[in-house]
Amino acid sequence: MNKTRRIPFYKLQGAGNDFVFLDRSETKIPVSKEIARRMLDRHFGVGGDQLVVLTPGTSVTPARLEFFNSDGSKAEMCGNGTRAAALYLREFKGVRNDFEFKTAARLIPVKFRGGRIEVDMGEPIWDGPKIPVKARGEVIGRPTSVRGNKFLMNCVSMGNPHCVIFVKNVKFFPVREIGQIIENQPFFPQRVNVEFVQVLNSSNLKVRVWERGAGETLACGSGACAVAAVGAKIGRTGKRLRLELPGGVLETRISADNHVHLTGPAEIVFRGTFLI
Repeated sequence: MNKTRRIPFYKLQGAGNDFVFLDRSETKIPVSKEIARRMLDRHFGVGGDQLVVLTPGTSVTPARLEFFNSDGSKAEMCGNGTRAAALYLREFKGVRNDFEFKTAARLIPVKFRGGRIEVDMGEPIWDGPKIPVKARGEVIGRPTSVRGNKFLMNCVSMGNPHCVIFVKNVKFFPVREIGQIIENQPFFPQRVNVEFVQVLNSSNLKVRVWERGAGETLACGSGACAVAAVGAKIGRTGKRLRLELPGGVLETRISADNHVHLTGPAEIVFRGTFLI
C-alpha cells in the first residue's frame, strides 16, 4: 500500500501572476516535473503559473530559488516569483535587510523599500546565441510572419528568453493563438516568452504576455523588464515605466548601470498541505 506524502505549500501572487511556493526547510520530498504539473494543475491540484522552490541560505551562501512552469519544464528565473518569495521571507522569517537570491540565471538583489519590494533583474542580454536565438548579434526589428500576419520581433534575455512585439491594440490581439506559435518557432531553441505591447505614451504601456511553458498569464515580471529594455533601446519609451497588465500594474526603471529594476504588488494568499 502506497503511503500518502504531505507537502506543505503557500499560494503567492504578484499582479495576478500566481505561484505555488515550497520552502525546503519544511519539506524534503524531491520536486519532479510530475509533482510540479500536479500541484500547478488548476482543476486537480492547487493551481498556479509556476512552482517556486526555496532552499534557505546560510551565513555564507544566499537562498536559492528554482522555478517550474505549469507544463513541468524549468525556468531560469522569474521576476514576480522572486518578489513573492522575498515577501514570504519578510512575513514568515522576519527578513528585513536587503539580500540576494541565487537563481539558475544569476544572483538577484532584493531591496525592501517601505511596503514595496524591488528586485534588480540585471542588465539585458542582446547577443543572439546568449538569448538564445538562432541568429548572431542583436535581433531588433526582425520580420516574422504568423498565419499571414507580419510582425517585428525584438529579442532579449532578462535571464530567460523574451520576444517583444509592439501592436496597435493589445486588448483585442489574439495573444493565445499567436503567442503559442511564436513560442515554439525553431528560431527559439529553448522556446521563448512573448510580450505583446501597446504604447500609450513614453511612460505608460499596456501589455499581455504569453509565457513559455505556462500560456497566457495575468502578469510577468521578467517580461515587463524585457519590454522596458526593448522600449528604451529602440526609443519607444523612457527609462521609467508603468506597465498595465491584465492582473495589475508593474513598474520598471533602468538605472545608470543599465540594470532593469522591477517593483509591483505581491500577496501571500493562503497556505495548505498537498497530498500525494
